[in-house]
Amino acid sequence: MRFSIVPFLLLAIPLAEIAMFVVVGSQIGVFPTLGLVLVTAIAGSILLRVQGFGVVRRIQETMNEAVCPAVTWCMA
Repeated sequence: MRFSIVPFLLLAIPLAEIAMFVVVGSQIGVFPTLGLVLVTAIAGSILLRVQGFGVVRRIQETMNEAVCPAVTWCMA
């Protein structure tokens, strides 16, 4: 039976994240740790929104130019 690393990572990554929360929380305190989590969540959601709108804009520009997005597939 072949060993797959994906199930291991699905368990290991969240456990490592929780361990880091505990380590950081013990160093700087609970409320500053929660503040950092909140700030990074807000920054991540803003970044995701900006990047998502950028992708949609590029897709719309490509569709308006009537250019095939995958040039190698549209050789005909």
